[in-house]
Amino acid sequence: MVGDYIIKFTSLKDGIHDFNYKVGNEFFEHIEYSEIKEAELVVNLSLEKKSTMMILNFEINGKIKVMCDRCTDDFFTEVESNDELIYRFGDEDLGDEKIVVIYPNEIEIDITHPIYEFISLALPIKRLHDNENDCNKDMIKDISNYLLTEEPTESNVSNDTEENETVDPRWTALNKLKNKK
Repeated sequence: MVGDYIIKFTSLKDGIHDFNYKVGNEFFEHIEYSEIKEAELVVNLSLEKKSTMMILNFEINGKIKVMCDRCTDDFFTEVESNDELIYRFGDEDLGDEKIVVIYPNEIEIDITHPIYEFISLALPIKRLHDNENDCNKDMIKDISNYLLTEEPTESNVSNDTEENETVDPRWTALNKLKNKK
C-alpha cells in the first residue's frame, strides 16, 4: 500500500502520463484520524511533466460510506472531484498550497496525502439519505424525544413585540440621513 502511491518522476520523459488507482478501505486504514472507513473509489491521474514543473490532474469518482446527519445510520454517498496540483522543481517555497516544491535531490513524489485531501473535500457538507424515507424511523423518533423546543407563550410573544416597537435612537438618526437623499 505504501509504495502504491509513489511516483518516481525522474524516469518519466516530458509529456503526459496517465495513472489509475483503486482506492478502497485499505487506503484509509493507513491514514491517521481518517473519518472515512469504507470506500470504493477510482482515481485517474494525468501527470504532465515539463522541464520546470509537473501538473497533476486528479479525477476521483466513487462512493464513500458516511453517517446520515438526520438518523445516524450509515449509507453510501457518491463523490466526484476534479483537482489540480502543481509540483515545481526548485529550492524556494512560494507559500502557495496548490504549488508543491520539489527540491533538486528528490527523485519521487508521494501522492497519498493529496488523494486523501481531495477525497475529503469531495464529501458533502450535509450528509443525508437521498430520500427521507430511507432514514431509520426508530432513530428519528428517539432523537425527537430529546430535542428541546420552546413553545411560544403569551409572555414571549408580548416581549418580542415590545422589543420590535422600541427602536434604538442611533438607528433613528441613521434613518434620517438615509431619507435625506
